[in-house]
This record gives sequence, C-alpha cells and structure tokens, in this order.
Amino acid sequence: MRTTSSGTMLRTAAFYLLVSPVDGHGAMTFPRPRQAIDGALAPWSRWSYPCDDTHSGDDCKITFCEDGKNCQGSCPVSSHGAKDALNASNGQACYWFSNGCTVGCERCDGTHNHYGHGDQTFLWRGMSRATLQARNLTVPNPWNPPRGEMLLNRTTAHTLHIAPNCETPSEPPTLCDPSLRTSNSQSLCGGKDDIYYYSPWRRPGAAPVIDACGSAGGRLVGQGTGGAGAQFQNTSVARQGDLGSSLPHGPPSATWQAGAVVEVGWTVMANHGGGYAYRLAPANQPLTEAAFRQLPLPFASLTSTLRWDGDTSTQLVFNASRTSTGTTPPGSSWARNPIPSGLWSREGPQFDPLCHESQACADYFTTGKGEQGVCKCSGFSNGGPLLPNLEIVDSLQLPSSLPPGDYVLQWRWDCEESDQVWASCSDVTITAP
Repeated sequence: MRTTSSGTMLRTAAFYLLVSPVDGHGAMTFPRPRQAIDGALAPWSRWSYPCDDTHSGDDCKITFCEDGKNCQGSCPVSSHGAKDALNASNGQACYWFSNGCTVGCERCDGTHNHYGHGDQTFLWRGMSRATLQARNLTVPNPWNPPRGEMLLNRTTAHTLHIAPNCETPSEPPTLCDPSLRTSNSQSLCGGKDDIYYYSPWRRPGAAPVIDACGSAGGRLVGQGTGGAGAQFQNTSVARQGDLGSSLPHGPPSATWQAGAVVEVGWTVMANHGGGYAYRLAPANQPLTEAAFRQLPLPFASLTSTLRWDGDTSTQLVFNASRTSTGTTPPGSSWARNPIPSGLWSREGPQFDPLCHESQACADYFTTGKGEQGVCKCSGFSNGGPLLPNLEIVDSLQLPSSLPPGDYVLQWRWDCEESDQVWASCSDVTITAP
C-alpha cells in the first residue's frame, strides 16, 4: 500500500468483509465535551479495556449499541496510560449527532442516514466480494486501487436516487477535489455514479443540523430510537432526543489564553469519512450554528497528528488534507478525516492509510477475522480492527483579540458516506493575553 504525506510504503492488503450500514460515531476527546455527562455514572464508570479479573463481559466489551441498553462500551477513549488501555469516561459522547441532513436542505429529517443510496455495492475487476472469497483472491489495494479497477456494480445502480433530502435545494455541493474525497473518490463529481454528492462533507459546514451540539441518538424529539445506531441509553442526566446545546454549562475543561496555540483531539468509532472543523461561541449566548459560524478557528499549522495512547513519543505527524474553498462560513478551514474505513465493497475507492499496517491487519482485511487493534490507522472501532486509543490531534490558533470569558468549543464532523453530522461541545475559559 502506498501512503501519502508521511512518506511512501508498500504493503499487501486485501478486501474488507462488508458489514451492515452503521452511523459514523465519533466524539471530541479533549477538551472533555459536555456530552460526556454520563461518563461518571454506572455502568460507564466501571467499564475498562482490556478485560481483566475485575472487568468482564459488558464491562470490558467494545460494542456498537443498537437497543439502548448495555451501551457502556460504545464510546471508549484512551486512558492515556498503558498501551491499548481504554476507559468510558467520555460516556455516550459519540451518540450526539444529527441524522438525515443533506446539502441544500433547510432541515434534517432525523431518519435517513443514506438518503437515495446505501444498498449499492462495488466490484473489483468485475468481481464481487463473495466471488473473491470463493476464488481465494485478494484486492492488492482496497483503499485506493488504480483507477478503473474498482467500479460501481451496475446491477445495484437501480436502487440509487442521487438527490438531496428535500424538494428544492437552495445550494449545490462544492467539494469535488478527489484528494479531499473519502468515499467513492474516483467517481466524476456530480455524475450518475457520485452516490455521496449531497452528503454533508460535499459542502463543508453547510448541511443543516438538528442541534449545533447534536441530538442524543441523532433523532428529532419524539421520534424515539432508530436503526443503525440512531439510539441512546437513557440515564438520569440525559435521554433520547435531548439537545446538546441544552446540556448544563459545567466547569471549564480547558483554560486557554487569547492568541495562544491550543491542542485538541477526537476519536472515531464507526467511520464514514468526511471531515471536520472547530469553532467557538460565547457560553452566555444560545448555542446555535449561527453563533458558532461567527468564530471558526483556523488550524495553527499545515500538519495534524495521529496519537496512540496519548503517547507523544510514538505519534505520527502528517501533512493534513484541508480546504477553505466552498466552506461554511466562507473561508473557514476544514480537515479531511485521515482514517480510511476500508469498506470498499460499499464505499468504493477511498485514500491511502497514513501509517504502516502489520501483516495481521492485512490478514484482517483479507478474511474479516482478527482481534480488535490489529490495525493502527485504518478501519473502524465498533467491533472492527481499529482501537479507539487512536486520537486525531490538531493545533488551533486562538485570535489574540478574543475577549476573556467563558466559551463553548464546537467540534463538527460532516460525514461523506452518510447523511449525518456529529458534534461535540466543550466548555472552555479564555483569559487575557
């Protein structure tokens, strides 16, 4: 496999066993978000990975929760200590999002996570995943194969209806650069095979949201739980359909000086590509998208970092893929999610992983079998090969003119492979320079 940004590596990889469609769960890990409000409650407070004499069963299992029960292992984060050690201190932070949101529409419907697409498959050299398995063949590069080798299966194209999730879209997608695409990246922009054309990432920051800090379970109030992870385990502090902007203002998770360069990070569970940005809003104002759009934060350097276990000695610094063209607000900087999922049979060509993957990881993509954690910078974490001990770390530049006071930092992730927007919001205090 050829890597980008951090150098060139050759490796052998194989196709990934298709899994059923799931939501792209992720969350900011530091500063700690408001959505981690249930992290101090049982059963999250007693969850720990890996399993040991005191943690077994659901109290150490990494899960993708579908029934609103036993969700303590759904959003684990690095303990920033021993290798591969995780805890559930982030609670259900990765279940606050907006479902059914497409470019050009005024509102999300809370229901569709793949409007007009989702049942398609891709073929490698004309062969399906099942055919490759039967013939004991592998795809040499399942993430970014040579152009023309991996194409949409025409027999599944009749299921597609490439359109926004509204009758009269107000604005078209703007992101067409193949180097910024994260799913079906080799398709002609806006063409009949561009199945993710209206997904939020295709016009970064423009898609509507249910709430600027996400909805618990990604649904509208009163809709209840939905499929593919659109659910939330009710607790004494938050319930399905609650709005993240209404969560209580807590003590600051970070205190920063105006004009400083600050470090932030997030982690991915289910992985649906796209990209992300950070914005600020005064804590004493309503936390709306309009408020956050007033203060987008620029990245402080051209690089981002992959960091495992909070260990800076083994982290990987890479040249980030970013854009400020066609973004909302105009000129704001958005970064591509640097972790390719490997789900080629549903998503088509993607992009090269940034790190060298082990043979065990390559074997996982060949067979769909293997222990979680065999892959380091590709795949997904909800039962897949990637551990959520990996954080995507960025440096942000705070304006020197920022008035001292209490603020809320928003991390917004616009997905490409699904019609969803994730959000985390953290309380921070800004002091004078």
